[in-house]
Amino acid sequence: MANADQLSGFGMPNWPRRLLAAPYGVLVIMCGFVVACSGQSVKDPDHDEKKEKARPFSSDPQTKDRLNEAIGDKEDWRYWEADFTGKAELRVDVSKWEDSSTLNAQVTLYDQKGNKLVDEAMSQTNPEIKKSFDAELTMKYYVQFRLNSGKGEYLSACGAPLDPCTACTDKQECKENKCVDKPCGGGCPEGTRCDAGKNECVKVAAKPENKCEGVSCPKGEMCFRSTGKCGPIPEKKPDDPGEKKDDAVQCSVIDARDAGAGSVLTLSAGENKGVKKGATGFVKGVKGATFTIIEVYPSRSKASCKVPAGKLAGQTAAQIKP
Repeated sequence: MANADQLSGFGMPNWPRRLLAAPYGVLVIMCGFVVACSGQSVKDPDHDEKKEKARPFSSDPQTKDRLNEAIGDKEDWRYWEADFTGKAELRVDVSKWEDSSTLNAQVTLYDQKGNKLVDEAMSQTNPEIKKSFDAELTMKYYVQFRLNSGKGEYLSACGAPLDPCTACTDKQECKENKCVDKPCGGGCPEGTRCDAGKNECVKVAAKPENKCEGVSCPKGEMCFRSTGKCGPIPEKKPDDPGEKKDDAVQCSVIDARDAGAGSVLTLSAGENKGVKKGATGFVKGVKGATFTIIEVYPSRSKASCKVPAGKLAGQTAAQIKP
């Protein structure tokens, strides 16, 4: 076998000959120096530097990780698969107890379709990030932690909010730290009202048109609602001695709301019809739907009814006894 001196005869330069003659340890050091000088970067020790290599957030309340430019750990990826539909939350905390942290990075949240939902800087000057977003069941959400400079530790979490009430939608309300559906989905279309007993929207009887609204008549005249025009006040006919006068007030139910075992009604008659507090009446066509007037207003009154609103079944005709 040719030795190092013989190899020089084949045109090999002097430095490879000396290299081959060098001890093994020196060779290893010099090879490492050549690789470093070639521009090859240090590989990410976490192996999570791409979305395709994203690891799931841990089952613990917070996931701990680090970024360190010196060792090639310049980017981390995590993912969370939504197990509900509603408000979710991304939380990131740059460890305050690590005084040596010089971490300066960018936190970006994407959905699996590639839409950017959150993009925030994290550093000692902005140590806490808490951002909510709308999550869809089974949708995957990816979080990129990209180092700008420095090194340091951080804690992160993605999923259900710490405050369960923040997950409630516009059609829900928070009761005992739980999101529950509002009656009738939180509202009813115009011309309807929410029947809480049935949990559905029901039609409200249309108010009769008042053409006299805003009309002022001369003394001795009155406005007729059907035409909106002024005319002489009709003379009152004397009562027939043999005819018993009916002083019952006919009115309609404007609104009905459940109250206890019964309901509270708003009626279209008040002081203008001589209604008095304590008077009684009933809703026509509904068995047992008697009521007692509890409040009287200029043109309205409020009554306590013995049946719930759901049993009125849309009946609006009522009568108040004298």
